[in-house]
Amino acid sequence: MKKLIYSVATILLFAQCSEFLDKAPLDSPSDKTFLANETEIEMAVVGCYTDLWTDWEGMPFFLAFEELSDNGWDRNTNDVQRLSQGANDAQSSFVQTVWRTCYSGISRCNYLINNLAKVEGTVSADVLSQAKAEAQFLRAYYYSYLVDLYGDVPLVLETLTLENAQIPRSSKEEVLNQIFKDYDEAAAVLGTTDKPTSGRATRQAALALKARTALYSEKWDVAIAAASEVMKMEGSEVMLDPSFPNLFTYEGQDSKEILFSIQYLFGFKVHPIFRLFGGRNGGGHANKIPSYQLVDSYGCIDGLPIDESPLYDPAKPWDNRDPRLAWTLALPSSGYSDWQNEPGCIFQGFQFETHRDSVKCWNYHTPTPSRVDNQDALNAYASFSGINWRKYVNDKNYGDVNNCDNNIIVIRYAEVLLIYAEAKVRAGQTDASVYTALNKVRSRVGMPNIEETGDELLYAIARERRHELSGEGQRLSDIRRWKIAEDVMNGFILGRMQKSYPTKAPVIDEWGTPDYAAAGIPIASDVNDPNTSMRTVDRRIFNPNKDYLWPIPYIERQTNPSLTQNPNWE
Repeated sequence: MKKLIYSVATILLFAQCSEFLDKAPLDSPSDKTFLANETEIEMAVVGCYTDLWTDWEGMPFFLAFEELSDNGWDRNTNDVQRLSQGANDAQSSFVQTVWRTCYSGISRCNYLINNLAKVEGTVSADVLSQAKAEAQFLRAYYYSYLVDLYGDVPLVLETLTLENAQIPRSSKEEVLNQIFKDYDEAAAVLGTTDKPTSGRATRQAALALKARTALYSEKWDVAIAAASEVMKMEGSEVMLDPSFPNLFTYEGQDSKEILFSIQYLFGFKVHPIFRLFGGRNGGGHANKIPSYQLVDSYGCIDGLPIDESPLYDPAKPWDNRDPRLAWTLALPSSGYSDWQNEPGCIFQGFQFETHRDSVKCWNYHTPTPSRVDNQDALNAYASFSGINWRKYVNDKNYGDVNNCDNNIIVIRYAEVLLIYAEAKVRAGQTDASVYTALNKVRSRVGMPNIEETGDELLYAIARERRHELSGEGQRLSDIRRWKIAEDVMNGFILGRMQKSYPTKAPVIDEWGTPDYAAAGIPIASDVNDPNTSMRTVDRRIFNPNKDYLWPIPYIERQTNPSLTQNPNWE
């Protein structure tokens, strides 16, 4: 009884003193007074960007989408791996992370937009307009992932309270309209002069991301219009970088091709991509690796797929290939006719070789090259496919594998050109501008012009997207919207033969997907000889009756019973 009396007395005491205790702090912002001045507005704007850094094992979550596609594989036994195996459910931590990340960012944007009226008249109209535009840009960006992955989602434009938090799903169409509205209003205010390394929203970024969302949603005319506006800026604020590999290095972070990127800075925010993508010799763990199917999807420098090109030599499979193959992926040196003069075989300062008998390799970090044990062949957890990602793996990070601060690209100008080309063709508006846009991307890397027409042109665009953008997080959305996920995500992720290469090319279909069985190339599931068969790294399962949408996270439906579930998910 004494405890109860004491509790009641305490409550009464605090009630009597509330007029003295319920005061806003004098030396920091308060939720009662926040957004009182220009400094606090800037703080709130920066807060809207915070969820861009929500990561999956330390890297931006959208890069994990590569490992959910036929382009790659996640070696860690986690929910990304299980999702790609068709073994996940609505309690997937990755599915929940993406949902919560996006709605956390949306909440921050809504708070800022809804409270700007507090300072009208005391802060300049230009500051208020800029703040709102950046928040609208980011709100649209977060919503674009939600509608792409989950379909219908709650459209929240106000700051929620416990009383109004039970919001049902809105139609994808309604959410898309809001996304386009936010991007349009943001683009009308935002400038074009911020460097990519500023990390702030610009007009070209808003239009480019609007074009991407429109393409993914089959809004062809919207995609064409938005991409066209970005293309009008070419030569001043926007341009293709003369060097494709430069884009993914520290030296390339100021490139005008990069329209929006996630910023990192040593001592404040870093990522471990050198470790996650890197090979064992360089101190990496090869956690996230490309598939061998991706390797063989790249054609030869004559523009033909490897099963048709006379330039393809199965004994030296990397010779005469699309240069983006070696710039995107680390390839074993034995696949070159002259590996010492090829850039692809030096990776993280070591000779890159995954042939299992290659027990020694060259270390180029020493004053003169030295022979060392080859961990990329000897280590049990070296790349299971025999290939590594090269994009974003910078030698500058050697020796400090978890503290990388190179920025991660969200969207760049080459993608805008590919968006424009595809949207024009799908809208039935194929003209010379389609080929101009496509072949700018091709000529930058020395590949011949695309000249196909009709359906073959669409397939050529699809292949071009894969080869230009692989490793950047777009492949999952592409295979889902093209409705080929059920074909490319049912079967094995493959790795190289441990001591050789196939004696002939696999059959390459119109989408650029290799078929080894059709060419009579054995895989380890059929022939138990890893030296003469393709390694089976993992078995993927994709159910077209449910997997084209992710499940609404279980915990979200428990806390908000108004949410319905996507078809065939529990």
